[in-house]
Amino acid sequence: MSCSRARQHGTLSLLSNVFKNSSKPSLFSSNSNPSISNPKTTTTKRPTSLATHNPRETSLTVSIASSPVASICCLLSSSVKEPVKIESLLGDYKEMLNSHIVLQVLMNYKQLGRVKTLEFFSWAGMQMGFKFDDCVIEYMVDFLGRRKLFDDMKCFLMTVLAHNGRVTCRALSICIRFLGRQGRFREALCLFQEMETKFNCRPDSFVYNNMLYVLCKKDTSGELIDVALSIFRGIESPDTYSYSNILVGLCKFGRFETAIEFFQEMGRAGLVPTRSAVNFLLRELCLLSAKEGAVNEVRVQSSRKPYTILVPNVGPKSGAIRPAVGVFLAVFDLGLLPSNYVIIQLITELCRLGKMKEVFEILKVVEERKLNCVAEGYSIVMQALCEYRFVEEASHLFGRMLSLELKPKLVVYNSIICMLCKVGRLDDAQRVFQIMSKKRCLPDSVTYTALVHAYGEVRNWEAAYDLLMEMLGLGWIPHFHAYTLVDKLLREHGRIDLSNKLERKLESQILHKHCKAGQLEAAYEKLKSMLEKGFYPPMYVRDAFENAFQKYGKLELARELLQNMDKACEPSKTEISS
Repeated sequence: MSCSRARQHGTLSLLSNVFKNSSKPSLFSSNSNPSISNPKTTTTKRPTSLATHNPRETSLTVSIASSPVASICCLLSSSVKEPVKIESLLGDYKEMLNSHIVLQVLMNYKQLGRVKTLEFFSWAGMQMGFKFDDCVIEYMVDFLGRRKLFDDMKCFLMTVLAHNGRVTCRALSICIRFLGRQGRFREALCLFQEMETKFNCRPDSFVYNNMLYVLCKKDTSGELIDVALSIFRGIESPDTYSYSNILVGLCKFGRFETAIEFFQEMGRAGLVPTRSAVNFLLRELCLLSAKEGAVNEVRVQSSRKPYTILVPNVGPKSGAIRPAVGVFLAVFDLGLLPSNYVIIQLITELCRLGKMKEVFEILKVVEERKLNCVAEGYSIVMQALCEYRFVEEASHLFGRMLSLELKPKLVVYNSIICMLCKVGRLDDAQRVFQIMSKKRCLPDSVTYTALVHAYGEVRNWEAAYDLLMEMLGLGWIPHFHAYTLVDKLLREHGRIDLSNKLERKLESQILHKHCKAGQLEAAYEKLKSMLEKGFYPPMYVRDAFENAFQKYGKLELARELLQNMDKACEPSKTEISS
């Protein structure tokens, strides 16, 4: 077991030893202990450091056309089963080694495996004195970074530097990005700060953007945001990604005023932020606005021991939502729109604050661009208009939804019907109810309850009774106040028969509900009380009652009630003789 482990990791230690023995001390300030991943599970995506074809396709092509590369790969693959010293294995290829051959062999890492790939590169580096082309150095930095071999990556950079090699900005930026992804922010920052002094390499835009990406997007402590700002100010010509990274970092750590200033500065420079940066900025501004309207801390000083309490903010503030609307309109003028989720979040917050003018402006943009969120946006605005009882605006917007062939949801219909019932426009509410039926949108208890209460208030007992019976027929159980209101109207108008019919229908529906829910005790008591009142449930309710007790093995308990009901339903002898 120990021999196999030594054979597996021997090449990695050999690689580190080669680098360390031939290079200066590492320039990175913090010591690292990289976690070496299993070679079977390593990521095999195309490296970002080379603009080449797929490594698999390249290896197949090279294996056929280039005999040295094919021969080296064949020898290394065959030596996996029978370990042989690489010096004796590849001794005949020393003279023909060059950066092109080394790169093509490295690209066959899937065939060779990680151990043999690193072993070959160590040998090739010693033979060539680590005088590789830029593409080989960039590829190897990417290879080591993807496998989290950060100590080897550091030693490799220093080894190239010790042999008077050239380390490009692209290679250093790849190193910075991989260090940042693993949370090694201090090491990445140290490498960035010593680029010019140690590597004689001035950072370019790619390096700056990767450094800002690490400090703004990956760091979660917020301790390095000021460093990111100083780095940004050192860029001669910031580009879109530089501004976008700094925008995300500022919003992430709550510096919204500075973020808005940077956004405006970006607009003056004629640059458009990335969509992800716009989404992050708008989302954080909406969340900040929601927090402003939630609660506030109040310090009570009049007590012997002062204390702090939380009180709700009665007057909603709009300090954060105004910049959000400005950002949305600004990016729209630049031809960019945030995601549907962020747009809905913005519309929702504006509706909560009652900023309907801004809502209609955003809704117009959404409709013109035919975004997928137009239906959801209309629904949110309709609910807000109904809540604020803007009848004319809600009616106009509802008609607009129908003309656009949008299908309003049940909550939209309920909002409109409830609003019209509260303002006393029952005819309009009834028309909306009919449109609802034509659009095949089934009403629920909220729909019927609103209409029943409205007709009950104007003492229209016929319409209220019909709606309540229709509601019971669909399986909905009305609220107690709605039932008592209709029952009172029926008794006042002398319709005791309809009152009894309504009560029997309600009792049967409640019994059926208990049976479906498996509430046997409640079902038993309900049927018993119905029989005492002389109410007999319909056949489908009786079957549901019997099936419920039979399902739980308690049919004997219910048999007495069922027999009494059957006897009561049988005609008497006098009726039979007559």
